[in-house]
Amino acid sequence: MTLRSSRSAICRMSCFVPSGLGSPTGGSYWMDVDKSQSRIRAPATSQGQFFWSSVFVMKQTLTQVSTVFCELPRTGIMIIAAIAMLMLAGCSPSDPMQEVRDLRAAGRFREALEPLRDLIQENPEDTELLFIYGSVLLEAGQPGLAQWPLRKSQSDPKWFVRASMLIAQVELAGGNFDNAAETYAKILELDPDNMDVRIKRANAMAKSPLLLQGALEEVDRILEIDPSQLSAYKPQILAYLGLNQPDDAERVLEQLGVRIEAEQTEDDPIRGWHCATMAIFAEDNGDEEVARERWAKCAEQYPIHVNVVGKGIEFYLKQEEPERALALGLAALEAQEKEGSGYRLVVANLLRRLDRPDEAEAVLLEGADLADAPITRSATLLALTEHYKVVGDLAKSADALEEALAIAKTFAGDQPDLLFALADLRVQLGQADVALALTANMTVAAHRALVRGAVAQSRKEWANAIQQYEEATRLWPENPFAPFYGAQAALALGLVERAFDGFLLSVRIDELSTDARLQAARILYAEKRFGTALEMLATTRDAPSLESQLLGLEVTAQMRGAEATLQFANKFSRTFPKEFGVAIALGANALAQRGDGSESWLVVQPFLDLGFPPHNNLPILMAAAEWAQGEEQLAVVTALVEPALSASPESALAREIEGLVHERAGDLASAARSYESAIALQEGDMTSLFRLAGVVAESDPTRALDLLSQGLSFPGGNESLIEARVFLTAASRLLESPGIEALLDTALERWPMSGEIAFQLAKRLEEQGGDPKAIARHARRAVLFQVGEEAVALRERLAARDE
Repeated sequence: MTLRSSRSAICRMSCFVPSGLGSPTGGSYWMDVDKSQSRIRAPATSQGQFFWSSVFVMKQTLTQVSTVFCELPRTGIMIIAAIAMLMLAGCSPSDPMQEVRDLRAAGRFREALEPLRDLIQENPEDTELLFIYGSVLLEAGQPGLAQWPLRKSQSDPKWFVRASMLIAQVELAGGNFDNAAETYAKILELDPDNMDVRIKRANAMAKSPLLLQGALEEVDRILEIDPSQLSAYKPQILAYLGLNQPDDAERVLEQLGVRIEAEQTEDDPIRGWHCATMAIFAEDNGDEEVARERWAKCAEQYPIHVNVVGKGIEFYLKQEEPERALALGLAALEAQEKEGSGYRLVVANLLRRLDRPDEAEAVLLEGADLADAPITRSATLLALTEHYKVVGDLAKSADALEEALAIAKTFAGDQPDLLFALADLRVQLGQADVALALTANMTVAAHRALVRGAVAQSRKEWANAIQQYEEATRLWPENPFAPFYGAQAALALGLVERAFDGFLLSVRIDELSTDARLQAARILYAEKRFGTALEMLATTRDAPSLESQLLGLEVTAQMRGAEATLQFANKFSRTFPKEFGVAIALGANALAQRGDGSESWLVVQPFLDLGFPPHNNLPILMAAAEWAQGEEQLAVVTALVEPALSASPESALAREIEGLVHERAGDLASAARSYESAIALQEGDMTSLFRLAGVVAESDPTRALDLLSQGLSFPGGNESLIEARVFLTAASRLLESPGIEALLDTALERWPMSGEIAFQLAKRLEEQGGDPKAIARHARRAVLFQVGEEAVALRERLAARDE
């Protein structure tokens, strides 16, 4: 047989976690922070946290499953459950430990650490105290610090096994399977008949590429000692898959099925795992009907088993049956009947996926109301934080996070990551003062620098923002966002080389977290370093994005001309067919920068009468209206406007095309009416606002300036220079109007790679006797982006003045 997804098909079975601990990056959220706060660095098993993270996670709780199935380590569940089991088996501490017991029972683990430290200071060699101290450190979410007391307590035979079990759990949670297997082996040297430890060791070995054969040998020993151990079959199956022996894995899976049928223990978790695994094998072999039957049977027999629910939901979503997926999640939530059921979060995610956000909110609010334990209420509020963020209600998101943070502090102490996330939300809400005040309570210096940088950036204090982001980069060198946003601030100041270096640094740290590679390529494109720009775009390890492909098309157009543009666009259409019209329009705009626009018409003309749907036809028709050469070509475009309006009567773009055709024909009154209609149809129609400003600039410059201001106030779409060109066309008719400098400055913030805007602003400031440093900065940018001889002359004139 052939398995499409091989080992991962089964290995992912243990990754669906309805409750527990996780991180949006897929690693542990526990981080090592130097006591001096001079540096923050993620452990080797984690990708770390990112600024502006899409998911907020608190230690010891699952706050959000960002997709219905996520590959998250069951850190919290494994360690806390292990601690509970081991402590129940331990001796009761003496009376001085009563305060510690009470604090732990209340879930106030951080507070329990203080009296323990005092006791250890008095009795530094007390192995029982050291073991308890390590256990509480784990409960408080500090596994790195827990290692020392736990390893020291191993020196006492009385505590060796219990401490070793916790150490192994920490290793597993961090993905250090080899170390975990070695720790279990040391336990087995003292207790070779401990089947539970042997099975744990086999599972750890089955997850390590270096120990797969050893896992099979360990399973053989387990079954030789105790053939009734059904749990041994799971690591055996995983090991065979890891060794690329799917036939052997299927054989063992069938043997397990026979054994399960013969056993009487209905509550063994291996039953649910086997059921789900059989369904996955059927699906991977292409037998959809058998897989469907097996999933239905699994859901009926094991309604709350994590593998059945998680992978069953995945199956139904692949089959485009989200309602069936939701039904499975709802059944699990109802069957579990626990206030803290992680399936509540799964159901909320599925409801949101079905575009039922109000119901998702209600499910989460119900969970918060039902929660008696602070840890459960805090977790549910954090899930609400993410929910509100996803649906775009940042104010409610911040409020939920603030309440969750306050509750979390009562049982887990300070939560620097949550405080960091809250400050970020306040910045996004425009509450810079509130965010800045929060930094006074931040214990992580890198967090403070990042938030202060964001506040400075929101206030356009570019120099301060650069300084803060550089400090954050020094403190947190693995964070790609600090150099990325620092580069944006540098670009706003016209420090193009510095910005380019910052984008490259962000790419080197983690190119998948930002679009830094795209921004670096945009700088190269603006500098007309076309070959290097294409190389920059091509050397990514990520799949090409729509934005990078469109930029590649623009670069190709300017570098190689019309024929190469058509070839690129045709290839592009195979991947992004709905964006083909946009691609042709961008290519035509780029070609126009090579000459008089005649090449642009060559690219547009072949597609004018092919009957494309409006999403492709209208951008092409707009480009034709822009670049038609002479009356004959404009007549071709004019004849196509009415059919376009009939096909898309509510389209703002169709009305804008009509306006441009009128404008090019010299009928400014009709053009103005068409542009006004486009603006009425679509709020924030930036280019129609700019075009209308150009039409009324001569008769009503005050209104024209206001229209330009309105257009600049709206968020843009893709960052091509089409909008910048349309803005410049209108602004060039208003260069003598008071207030145009401020609009040019705002436009340059929006299109920092527009050398022409920088040049016009520098000229205007020079005429007005503006700041020489600002003039020189803009002139340098214009020269760098090769505006032309006028920009060079301006720069030289300024240099001569300085001399």
